[in-house]
Amino acid sequence: MALTGGATTAACILVLLALAGAAGATFSGSAPPPVDCSALLAGLADCLDFVSPGSKSSQPSKTCCGEVKTSVGSPAVVDCVCAAMFSKLTQLPINRTRVYALPDACGTPASVLNRCH
Repeated sequence: MALTGGATTAACILVLLALAGAAGATFSGSAPPPVDCSALLAGLADCLDFVSPGSKSSQPSKTCCGEVKTSVGSPAVVDCVCAAMFSKLTQLPINRTRVYALPDACGTPASVLNRCH
């Protein structure tokens, strides 16, 4: 069953909040994370369709690619994406292969996510 525009937006927000919570949980100590991962990851909301497991999208959307091109220049965003992908607390399934493919699919250097390893 396809989601309506409002339901899709709500689902994207829930996905981003769960990812951001997991990314924030990877930081140790009692000090708050140095950046607000939820805000940074929200800038990649239009990429969720492409990176979700079972996605039938063969390419990320133009909007997603615009977000990727803006985000790859920020080490803080890359750190948040890496933390969310590898956190044991992430409750949402994400196709890591597709996350790694995003920069290249959008015409930016794929090496930007090398720091996730």
